[in-house]
Amino acid sequence: MTKKKQPELKVEQVSSGANLHFMALVEYKRETYLAIIDNVTPTEIGAYVLDYAEQENVPVPEFLRIVMHWFYSKSDAHPLSVELARQGLTAQVAPIYRSFDTTYVSRIIGQAFIYEAMSKTKVRRRRVVPIPAGVEIRLKKPE
Repeated sequence: MTKKKQPELKVEQVSSGANLHFMALVEYKRETYLAIIDNVTPTEIGAYVLDYAEQENVPVPEFLRIVMHWFYSKSDAHPLSVELARQGLTAQVAPIYRSFDTTYVSRIIGQAFIYEAMSKTKVRRRRVVPIPAGVEIRLKKPE
């Protein structure tokens, strides 16, 4: 058996006056979602899906006002999720946040924000080994 190669993600930029520059259309498992992409990593795409905003009681005009302010002032510095956390709105917009596995995303039409500095690093943890009861502990005296 050979390992299947993951197809390259197709990102199509659309710059017309009819659309908002920060919105994107994500095609995931043959379904399309209107979204604002938070960050694209090699394994997943984090996005705020506007299709779920009404059913999750997220006020769309207020959300888009915050997104528009972020886009024109700070979108080159950090992702939208950082701006929402700074304003204390993470809990309110969390129901519309989705993570899409890049294996199943066929294309993105619109703006895809990629922040390489924000990628998660793996931290290896060591197991704590308790000191046996009979072992004497001596502290060094400062010189």
